[in-house]
Amino acid sequence: MATSADKNSRVAVCICTHNRSQLLQRLLASMADIDLAGYQSSKLDIVVVDNSCDEETAAICNQAGQRLPMPVHYVEEPQAGITYARNAAVKEALSHGADFVAFIDDDDLPRPNWLVTLLDRQAVTHADLVFGTWILDASMPQWARESGIFRSPVKFKGGSKPSRYSLPHCASTCNVLAGRDILLQVGADGPIFCHAFRFSGGEDKDFFIRAERAGAKLASADGSVIQRNHESERYTLRGLLNRGFKNGCSNIYMARAHGSWKRIAKLLGKSLLKLLMSLILLPFSVFSKSNFMHNLYRIARSCGTVYAATTGRSINYYSRG
Repeated sequence: MATSADKNSRVAVCICTHNRSQLLQRLLASMADIDLAGYQSSKLDIVVVDNSCDEETAAICNQAGQRLPMPVHYVEEPQAGITYARNAAVKEALSHGADFVAFIDDDDLPRPNWLVTLLDRQAVTHADLVFGTWILDASMPQWARESGIFRSPVKFKGGSKPSRYSLPHCASTCNVLAGRDILLQVGADGPIFCHAFRFSGGEDKDFFIRAERAGAKLASADGSVIQRNHESERYTLRGLLNRGFKNGCSNIYMARAHGSWKRIAKLLGKSLLKLLMSLILLPFSVFSKSNFMHNLYRIARSCGTVYAATTGRSINYYSRG
């Protein structure tokens, strides 16, 4: 059982970034409005891991550290890959004595009470992992919202029913609180975030699965909300195809790590069927941008699944410049 959070708990907010200095600057600025509700700012650290080693990012962190009531620790991680950045963030956080580590993405914006809501929920449940939730980008193009490609947790089929691998649909490192004990326990057997997922993503879900199988208690905090914000490139044809392909690759990597050859075969069969259906439907969806892009996304995701299943390789999504 995890240590219960209290007003004296030391907490580190971890942010991994890669060539997003302006978005990072906006996120760090929002920390000035954080509502700690009795928790001490002197017990709060912000850890920024730069996976591109950019001078502008370093300058932004230095400036934020001078303005904010809590220290900002800037760390460079030259090894390309999201897992290297996340592991470096945890290492830095624990080196400063963190009892709890909270992850948030560099392109998102939290509500002021996002962190304290996670901590309060942990204090009640004594959970090792507490998952917050998120809402979609308010400026998201209407076609993208209607396409169903980008969904908030409440939009997933099954409602509150856990997803495959017994995780809640909101389980993501865009909004999660992890206790020191579970991080050390999982880390004792190898990297906390497995490097097999360094370019494809899915490293967070892989960690959550291993933690749960190691005995971690999971809890959700629906009142902890962050707004997911995407760069405009995410809504372009290239961005959509890249995202679909890497998600397909990630599904196979997850099945290899926590499933069986039957699960991989089932994913491959479903993907081939979806690929065929999407190719058939594509010409008939040209008059609806949301449907057309949805079909293109499904084609890319199916291709990613087939590619990863047959070659064992993945798109280098998280090492892009």
